Amino acid sequence: MIGDLYANPGTAKQPLACEEDLLARGEAGCIKEDRTSRQLRLSRGEKMKMTIKPLSTIERAISSSKSKFSTFQKVNLPFFKKNLQKTEEVQDEQHRKCVCECEEVQNDIQPAEIPLTFKQNLKEQHFAVAGKQLINREERLFSVKQDGVGSSKSLMEEEEDYEERLKKDFEELLEEVWLTVKNSFEVQTENEKEALKQAVLVIQQEEEQDRRWEGVAGKECPPWRPRCCRQTHDSLLQNMVQRRMEEAKLDSNTDIKSSIQKEIIGKGKQLKVDLLHIAEHVRSCYPGENVCQLYAKLYHQEFCATLREIADYGLSDSDCSHVLQWVNIYYPSILRCKELKGVIEYEQLEALLPSNMLEPLEEQCLTQIEDTLQTWCLNILKEEKAEPELRDGCYFSCLATDVIKCVHGVITSAQKVLGSCSKSQRITHQIKEFLISYQDYLKSMIESYQGNIDAVLKANLLCIRQLREYITTNQELFPAHLKSDCVSLLVSIKELCHGYFIKSVHKDLKGTYAKLGTSEWIKHSEHVCGELLEGVDTHIQKLTDLDKTCLQDMLSHLHKEVLAEYVRTLMKKKIKLGDEKIQQQAVEALCDNNQRIHTLFIEAGSNLYDLKDVLPRLAELLTIKDPQFIELELVNLSKSYPDFSEAHVCAWLHLMANLSTSELKMIKKTFSELWEPNTPKATENQEQDPLYSSRDFFSKVLV
Repeated sequence: MIGDLYANPGTAKQPLACEEDLLARGEAGCIKEDRTSRQLRLSRGEKMKMTIKPLSTIERAISSSKSKFSTFQKVNLPFFKKNLQKTEEVQDEQHRKCVCECEEVQNDIQPAEIPLTFKQNLKEQHFAVAGKQLINREERLFSVKQDGVGSSKSLMEEEEDYEERLKKDFEELLEEVWLTVKNSFEVQTENEKEALKQAVLVIQQEEEQDRRWEGVAGKECPPWRPRCCRQTHDSLLQNMVQRRMEEAKLDSNTDIKSSIQKEIIGKGKQLKVDLLHIAEHVRSCYPGENVCQLYAKLYHQEFCATLREIADYGLSDSDCSHVLQWVNIYYPSILRCKELKGVIEYEQLEALLPSNMLEPLEEQCLTQIEDTLQTWCLNILKEEKAEPELRDGCYFSCLATDVIKCVHGVITSAQKVLGSCSKSQRITHQIKEFLISYQDYLKSMIESYQGNIDAVLKANLLCIRQLREYITTNQELFPAHLKSDCVSLLVSIKELCHGYFIKSVHKDLKGTYAKLGTSEWIKHSEHVCGELLEGVDTHIQKLTDLDKTCLQDMLSHLHKEVLAEYVRTLMKKKIKLGDEKIQQQAVEALCDNNQRIHTLFIEAGSNLYDLKDVLPRLAELLTIKDPQFIELELVNLSKSYPDFSEAHVCAWLHLMANLSTSELKMIKKTFSELWEPNTPKATENQEQDPLYSSRDFFSKVLV
């Protein structure tokens, strides 16, 4: 080796010339038996038994050139005659055996192949092999420098010349490596992939060699170390990515008028195409590392810079929404697509926009969405048909379906654009505003009393039910307080519509109500009740063109209202049941009337089955003579009907002529002490709608 030659400069007259020739053919350091070692064995008297020199084993890229050992000459090995008396046949046999042994030696020796030189490896794009050759030369050269080369001027000059040639070879190699890396986005074929892989291996080798030279004194270390190829590589990729993003073409879609949107779309498309190319063709060229994540980080930085520059300026509502769509929808979908899944970890990348830039955009977007939704809903209300259509024999309006479709679409879109369900909840406040306007619209319709008001209200009762179902089944879209407000508004609107029809019923039955609690009623209760039921049934028949579920709600409400008016009339009469016979007749009338009224409404469709107990329990009070038992029954009644108040007690006990004034006072005092006013609790299914409960019955009985 060079180190051996420089250590003994007087033993060889042509050290570097012969050595460089060996280096050019695959590095002399890999030759197992060098010149110095052979001279050493000869000096010790070692004798060669064969005239054939052993061949070298070279771990290098092998040329396809024809071996210089293409033929093997026969060799006559000497042998000794041990017995001169042997016959000529014996001599021939021994000669034949010797020749066979020589042929076996010949068969064991394979022809040597010539290794490629550094230039040849470079030309063939065997960059890793070429790089290893240069690293071997570097190590030999600087090991010689560390050992010292003496004062021979010629050797020092040769060393300097050799170092300069090595430096140029390194530069030539790296020039090819960087050129190959620059062409990463053109890699398609297997040869191109192999060339890039070879370039990456060179970078990895150079990084390893930099680490091996760490800690070595500056004069003893190659002047080009550390080379920092990884840093150069990453900077090169950054410049490549930056240039490709800067040169990205604007989107050619003519439907998009905004130059900002075209720029963002163009860069987004370029980013997607490039990352898919890297994942498909380049990733395999970087063994042992995830280059896709590196490229994703570089593209992410460029895309961040673009969006932040755009967001710094005032944006129109359309551009603002477009930027947020890229932040929360389009960009994440690119990096999370199935082709990039597992090779790019999106969560490790920083936010596209910092919070101080994102929040103003979100506020602008929310305000714009709220205004748009409010306008759309009001337009739907304005376009509500004055003449509802009949579908399957029931009046129908598209108002609720149009509003729900509009609201849900806007909220769903806002959730995606804003990237959050909680942020979009603010938009749902517009529904409350719409319901207030809707209530005002129906009030004005009722007050104007147009000829088709019945049809309009019947159609809108279905709309009210549909809106309520949407709000209660999509609770995640509404804050709890807003949901409660909206449901309360819808209950009020429904009662407004019901009230229109119920008012008409009460008006027509006013004369019949007046007969209740009179002597005529006590004597002819069946006739009075029949008259009442006939009038109610007439109005029920007018409601058959209501939707089935709406009809059930209406009949339940009417059931409660008619029965409440029945009780209220009895309490307001201020009559006294003077004797037991009259009291018994009144009790029988109450029970009989209750049964007939309950049967009519239940058969028609009312679902308030619990109302069947109201009149019988009031009638039972009339049969009790003991004040203490009356007190107990009144307390039990108040537990079943929490809104049964002291005013109701006084009005009903006034019918009982057998109670003295002191007993009445004592009963009222005891009830007042035991009574606990409370609001009826709604079950989950009742959703705070009083129409589904009989517990608030006495709130309808105003005395």
